[in-house]
Amino acid sequence: MRPFSPAAAHPIPLDHHAPAVASPLNPSSTRAPSHTTPAPTMHREPREKKDSLKKRESSNPHTTASTALGKRKANATHAYPSPQRFNVPPPKSTDFEPPKEDIMVAHEPTPLTMPDGNRQLYKPIDLAENKRGYRYSRAIADPLFPHKQYYRSTSPPPHYARLSFEDADKWMHFTTNALITTNEKGWRMVRSNVCAREGTLYYEIKIHRGVPPSGPADTTSSDAANCGPQPHVRFGWARREAPLDAPVGFDGYSYGITDLRFEPMHRSRPSKFYHPTPKNKKTKGSKPLSGAGTAPPPIQLAPEDAHVKEGDIIGLELQLPSLTLHRKIVSGVYNPAVDIGDGFDQPTHTLEPGAESMDVIRDRIPVAYKGNSYFETLDHVSSKPMEDPASLLKTAPNPNHEHPSLRTLPHSAMRVYKNGKLVGTAFENVLAFLPPASVPSKTMGAREGFDDGVVGYFPAVSCFWGGIAEVNMGDGVGGFWAPPPHLAVSRSRDAARDGQLATNGWNPGRLCRAVGERYKEQIAEDVVWDVIDEVDFFIQDGGYEGTVGSGADNGGGSNGVVSTRTGAGRVKEEEM
Repeated sequence: MRPFSPAAAHPIPLDHHAPAVASPLNPSSTRAPSHTTPAPTMHREPREKKDSLKKRESSNPHTTASTALGKRKANATHAYPSPQRFNVPPPKSTDFEPPKEDIMVAHEPTPLTMPDGNRQLYKPIDLAENKRGYRYSRAIADPLFPHKQYYRSTSPPPHYARLSFEDADKWMHFTTNALITTNEKGWRMVRSNVCAREGTLYYEIKIHRGVPPSGPADTTSSDAANCGPQPHVRFGWARREAPLDAPVGFDGYSYGITDLRFEPMHRSRPSKFYHPTPKNKKTKGSKPLSGAGTAPPPIQLAPEDAHVKEGDIIGLELQLPSLTLHRKIVSGVYNPAVDIGDGFDQPTHTLEPGAESMDVIRDRIPVAYKGNSYFETLDHVSSKPMEDPASLLKTAPNPNHEHPSLRTLPHSAMRVYKNGKLVGTAFENVLAFLPPASVPSKTMGAREGFDDGVVGYFPAVSCFWGGIAEVNMGDGVGGFWAPPPHLAVSRSRDAARDGQLATNGWNPGRLCRAVGERYKEQIAEDVVWDVIDEVDFFIQDGGYEGTVGSGADNGGGSNGVVSTRTGAGRVKEEEM
């Protein structure tokens, strides 16, 4: 309903407000023309007046957008959020075939090998890479999903938690098992194919080439200057907004650990490990500490632990609160006086007033590229409050910050282990990631505020000038190399031991698990949401009495379908 305007209902003649005496600032429309010679006017080229994007959309809703996904507009006839349907051609017979294995080529002219020379690292080619605000995942046509245009999620081999070829910088090289990576250029990064969203998850890094066992080279000597830059590795956890052409910990979207000096890194600022101070713990001659305003003392590392050297095994543990508590924080209804715990004891079916309900909306369009089918999605981008230093200086990040992207997660921490022993805590109260803390690009026409199910913190590795690192997600046959004592080996064993499965149900928030377990969980989540999307479109199409695609004529876009006549284009442009 448009707003009421008194001026529009009772127009007032402009003559009633005309000034009694005309002036240059208030010219009179009835004033006699001046007899003075007018100054010559300057002739300028007429400037084309363009309407704003919002005005063009309201005046002509059938106009197609120029992005690869088209303009995303919510279906007006649905009271609940629903994924967009796109005007895509019917699938070809080859789209129903299983995804092809990735093509990998050797480095030229000199192959990149491991220090022992037994394994070679290759560069994946002919991939739709995540960049320029776009994100890609494999898709396959399935005749069981006619209402969602036949396409559903899939993945190529190898089928386990590993480093992602699509979510890596183009200069990154990998072994065929996608667990070892390197880079011959400056800092470049790769993320894994699994992400942490809640609970406590752990993975390991082994350094194969980096700081020598004897220690870092003396950069002031003439020999070091002639040898050029030395190889280095950084590792940690990164969100989707973190740039791939920078190291882990470069900006606010990632938390990293450096090999040189073995320091935590966030926003390109180093810090020190520490042991958190227990709340309300009294110290000699002091008042009780709340832990909020007092920084704990940094840990003084032993000389042998001053750097992460070749052969060292680093364990990275990320603890996150429940998604229920997370949604309260990003929705702005978090109350620290009431929400005391981490949220895992609260039933997931209850919802606080004002908090967002759990839902996954995936606006994806199937596109073909180099013989493979992909889902193309508008990815999250860096927000202005995260890039503006004034926002950080005005108010430090906290769970109730005015900007959702600067809200932090209580009961969250990142702990680091070296060769199986706890070094200390690197970070606490990490930044929230659920929308609206993560936002897509507005200029590209993405819908805001929707969780697509793969928003979180990903294990990430950065390499510099030949540094080589290997990841262990814990889902292999041999398990971890040097796991901490409290790590849960398997879900069934701990459930049987503690009796949680029979009494309270399985609660992942209370266990430290291998991040590799998230691979099968993400597959199950994809299957569930693919089925839910198919049922949603099935109901929109009229159910059993309807016709496939008829529900798309009821609203949203051109004839209910977002047009992609100009789209599906970025991967096509790269193919040329």
